[in-house]
Amino acid sequence: MDYVPTTKKDVDSMIKQIGVNSIQDLLVNFKPQLSKKLNLSDPLSEMELIDYMTGLSKKNKVLKYFAGGGSYNHYSPAVINHLISRGEFLTAYTPYQPEISQGLLQAIYEFQSYICLLTGMDIANASLYDGASALAEAALLSASHTNRNRIFVNEGLNPNYLQVLKTYCNGADLELTDKIDDKTACVIAQNPDFYGNIENLQNLSDKAHKENALFVTCVTELTSLAILRPPGYCGADIVVGEAQSLGIPLSFGGPYLGFAAVKKFLLKKLPGRIVGMTTDKNEKKGFVLTFQAREQHIRRERATSNITTNQALLALMATIYLATMGRSGLINVAKISYQRAHLLQKKLKEIGFEPLNKKPFYNEFLVQTSSSSESIISELLEHNILGGLDLEENRILVCCTEQNSIQDIEEYVSLVK
Repeated sequence: MDYVPTTKKDVDSMIKQIGVNSIQDLLVNFKPQLSKKLNLSDPLSEMELIDYMTGLSKKNKVLKYFAGGGSYNHYSPAVINHLISRGEFLTAYTPYQPEISQGLLQAIYEFQSYICLLTGMDIANASLYDGASALAEAALLSASHTNRNRIFVNEGLNPNYLQVLKTYCNGADLELTDKIDDKTACVIAQNPDFYGNIENLQNLSDKAHKENALFVTCVTELTSLAILRPPGYCGADIVVGEAQSLGIPLSFGGPYLGFAAVKKFLLKKLPGRIVGMTTDKNEKKGFVLTFQAREQHIRRERATSNITTNQALLALMATIYLATMGRSGLINVAKISYQRAHLLQKKLKEIGFEPLNKKPFYNEFLVQTSSSSESIISELLEHNILGGLDLEENRILVCCTEQNSIQDIEEYVSLVK
């Protein structure tokens, strides 16, 4: 791959076109103009600094979250931060040389295995950047496999995911369509959808496969798969989404953890990298990067994707979370989240909120208010409650997880009553 640096002639041509004399002229507005010295205190000792910072931290509001929409406030066990802080994991780089990264490769392998168990799929990759980019990669994969250029998106997809999908499709000459026909590369459905509805995946899968299109399921709340039927058992060819729910904090929206899993026939089209388990000449178990040849540094223009790395540290967090919670623990998280959400919806209905979900829902639901949704959200925020996502037309998207206690729900209802 050739690398051609920018020549002086190129630079001169560009700055002339912009209308400046030099590159430095472009930076003049970024230099702060300090008219006086900064108002800083005298130097503090370590103890004094800790006291000062502790005082500042007490000004933070500790919110009770009833908002979801793609980011979920699940509990993160203390063991996660303890283990990922070990130097072997925290400083490990992307394993291009697998023979020196056995521990990291094993952790990735375990993550892949857990994703396959949750989704009911054959193969999962080592993770992707986030749920939105994972979904867009699924569209590219589908187009490459089917040699078609139309993408059908079922209603209810997270609007942020839809925007990322549109950006990817624009660059790849793919078209979003409103019908399923013999030119459709894939049918995309989020489950549960952005409004919390649980979709009939088998019905959508049948419609896709009737036209020889791939069926893509997007899951943004992975804890739901502890009690819902896995997409792989409903005919999904590709399952992608967000794994932030698995022990990864909200973190102001990122970094998060995308995942992708496919049926076996799509193995060589799957973006990113895949860790496999094997044995060496002494019959000892070992881990290797089984597949990565589809990446652009090897296949170049024939590559399905340009992804060359993964979110290994966050994948490790999800792996530790699942290992810590176990089957029964994850089911309990899902059941409590489900029960709390349905309890809150019932109580809001009793005081005049109109439920808008016409299908079963997991831990998110949509309600219509008779007064300003903006004022309701603002009033709750005054009491340190993030009451949901304020959507248009006085609608609020409300979410519950295991971290929303019965007392929190009672307080929410009492305040909006």
